Amino acid sequence: MNNTDNIINPDNTADFSESDENSIIENSDTSSIESENRPVFTLTQKIFAFIFAVLAFVFVEFVVFRMAGFIATGFYIAVITSAIVFLKKNNCRFTKINAIMAVILYLFSIVFSITDNMLIKFLDFVFLFFYGAYFVYSAAEESKETERFLPFALCKVIFEYPFSNFGMQVLAAKSAVRNSKFTHNLKLIIIGLVLAGIPTIVVAGLLSSADDNIKNFLNGIFDGILSEDGFTVFLHFILSLPCGLYLYGMFYGSFRKDRNRLNYENCEAVQNGARFVDNIILYTAVTPILILYVIFFISQGSYFLSAFTGSLPDGYSYSEYARKGFFELCAVTVINLFAIIIMSVFAKKGGKSKSGTMKTYITIISVFTIILIAVDISKMVMYISEFGLTRLRFYTTWFMLLCAAIFVLVIVRTFRPEMNIAGKLTGAFVIMFGLLCFSSPDSLIAAYNIEMYNAGYLEELDTSLLLDLSADGILTAYRKGAVSADDIYRYSDVNPYEKMDIPSIRAGILIKNLVDIPEIMSESSVKNPSSDS
Repeated sequence: MNNTDNIINPDNTADFSESDENSIIENSDTSSIESENRPVFTLTQKIFAFIFAVLAFVFVEFVVFRMAGFIATGFYIAVITSAIVFLKKNNCRFTKINAIMAVILYLFSIVFSITDNMLIKFLDFVFLFFYGAYFVYSAAEESKETERFLPFALCKVIFEYPFSNFGMQVLAAKSAVRNSKFTHNLKLIIIGLVLAGIPTIVVAGLLSSADDNIKNFLNGIFDGILSEDGFTVFLHFILSLPCGLYLYGMFYGSFRKDRNRLNYENCEAVQNGARFVDNIILYTAVTPILILYVIFFISQGSYFLSAFTGSLPDGYSYSEYARKGFFELCAVTVINLFAIIIMSVFAKKGGKSKSGTMKTYITIISVFTIILIAVDISKMVMYISEFGLTRLRFYTTWFMLLCAAIFVLVIVRTFRPEMNIAGKLTGAFVIMFGLLCFSSPDSLIAAYNIEMYNAGYLEELDTSLLLDLSADGILTAYRKGAVSADDIYRYSDVNPYEKMDIPSIRAGILIKNLVDIPEIMSESSVKNPSSDS
């Protein structure tokens, strides 16, 4: 009776319907809000969520921990190509500078395969990270030149975009497989594997007891999975997960329509906010240093001129003259560069509104520094001509030439404030770094020392130094007859299977063909000269 009353009572019916309707409206509002907040991914973005996961593992396994030449080159070519495809699929129009940057990235990717020099490979790794990140930013913004506010742009693409979109790869992958037939089948497969786990273990144990061949086979599988190498690969896989999230976040964040773009007015406001130091304070701080420079140059005039004329000052040997004050002058060069940066950034009347006095100070500091660099390089050339070339001498000379180029551009910018200094400095660095990477420093070191020795300028040829070089220099030394294949086998660290670059493989083939030693290519065959008695 009560149930009938409730059914036919119109008041009760009205109350029930109104409550139910409110619940439905509330739920629909909640779901609509969640759907609005949930990002919508294109098919390209979903596919690249998986591509970047694979690339991240290759990066950790073969670039970070192995620096394997051909695989590292292949990795960067794959990343650059993926970036270009990703950009095109997101309706990005490549500008001329973007095309040039892509070509530069492809060229520097080859470095891993053409050299065995680990320092060059590491520097190339750092360069490709920063330059590649800026390439993504520049292409996304369709920039026609290098950003004037380059440091701000790098901060966005390296820090802000990746970390503010750190979980987007997971969301994109979920949206790709959500409610799909593949996901349904995968769940069924996992359930089947779980159910088959215990029976499989029991059957494996019985078969192992019945047949030794099966036992050895299964033991080999389990030993491989549970070995140190298996654990290492698993650890690298875990480390690759955040790398994939970072890489995808960088790409995805650079193309979000609602991304926080670089605001030039804000950048200028930040720069203007940093200009709080009175110019007089800076002039007063720098003037004593300039006076010291003047006294230094006047008192040491003949000492410095000796570097350019190639003659030694009285009481000095070549080694004493070249080493005395060399690294101190290098430090002074770096200090001067920081002094100019401080004056340009923090002076109240700086930037494009530099006063004539500010321009004079910057020019004088730059000119003095260029003179110091010229003296340093001249002294180094004298030292090299007397004692030969080493890695430290080569890299130091390259760095000083790079600093000279920077100070020349600083002088030009001082009198041409409209010049895009960021673009010019980037171009100068790319050229100088390209010369360093593609000149094969170790090969040049070996060739120079051997030629100088054969010409009678060097009293002795340090073959141990040659064998301590990478395969680049060792091959050059072998071609010029300074070392033998047996020397390379006994005293060098040639490992073609691990390094996987052209010089290492050529050196390995050389050893295998010319040295009659079994298992020559195995890692265990590499000996240390100290163990050879």
